[in-house]
Amino acid sequence: MREKPLHEKLGDLTSSVMALAYVGGGVFLILSSFSFRLLPIGSVWRYAFAGILILYGAYRGYRVLRRNQDDES
Repeated sequence: MREKPLHEKLGDLTSSVMALAYVGGGVFLILSSFSFRLLPIGSVWRYAFAGILILYGAYRGYRVLRRNQDDES
């Protein structure tokens, strides 16, 4: 088993951090009361955008995990 080069490790780390940022942003939009006044409180668009952020973050996290599992095999 070979060790990953530094640029691949940094890519995985960046993708993982961004996945957490997207999920965290979606959760923040759902739970926060102000949302920086960009979207009205309780609006459908706000919750739809939050759901999309959470789904996209989960997808990015899944891709990182999948890529790491394929590299180990």
